[in-house]
Amino acid sequence: MKGRAALVLIAVFCVAIALATPASADVTDVSGSGAYGESVDVTVLGAGSVTSGPTPSVTLPSGGGGPVTDSLANVNLPGVLTTGLLNVSTQGTNLGSHSGTSTSSAQVAGATLLSALAPSLGGSPLLTADVISSQCTSNGDGSSGSSTLVGVSVAGSPVAVNPAPNTTIDVLGAITVTLNEQIVTGSPGETSITVNAVHVRLNLDAIATGDVILSQSRCRAAGPDVVGGGPGAATPSTPVTANPNLTG
Repeated sequence: MKGRAALVLIAVFCVAIALATPASADVTDVSGSGAYGESVDVTVLGAGSVTSGPTPSVTLPSGGGGPVTDSLANVNLPGVLTTGLLNVSTQGTNLGSHSGTSTSSAQVAGATLLSALAPSLGGSPLLTADVISSQCTSNGDGSSGSSTLVGVSVAGSPVAVNPAPNTTIDVLGAITVTLNEQIVTGSPGETSITVNAVHVRLNLDAIATGDVILSQSRCRAAGPDVVGGGPGAATPSTPVTANPNLTG
């Protein structure tokens, strides 16, 4: 009887330890997760210096919640950026458990970017699009993301609807258009990802300089034993060179 009682006590003690130990990869913090539709900081010949955004913009508190959403009817920056509806959303669910997750998304409709450069690009704006969107997820197992580009053309050339992560297009040797840009970071106990559906860097001296991001989604998860990085840890794709019908 004494032996059986000892076994029972040991079993109860083991159960108590198991209950007191945090479950593997529990997510307790999703701060930094969020999204925005557009951010512009450029100087363009004929349009001057133009800044806008990030807008519309949403951000999650550490404890999650939501969905937190925002929208903007349109953006009108003549010669630089015009759009239709912009929508953004972010949400944190099941915090304190292994299934704790942050998700974010951003969408820009009817975009025309840098029409002021059309005379140098065979009459085409730098970019036109029906829909530009990004989305991401972070949880105890890591982070992943993707972008969807519907009806998108860069310098008059159509691009894939679902480009590989970090696909780059060189235009005129001084403009870099990165599609489905993914920046994944992680360390023990934390994972995060930023997805920019479109990221344009301008370095045309005396014509166009600066930076434009369309549809950014950010996700982060932190907590005991969260796996850093994740399946979406992207490596750069092979650069693609656009072949616009240049004039002038």
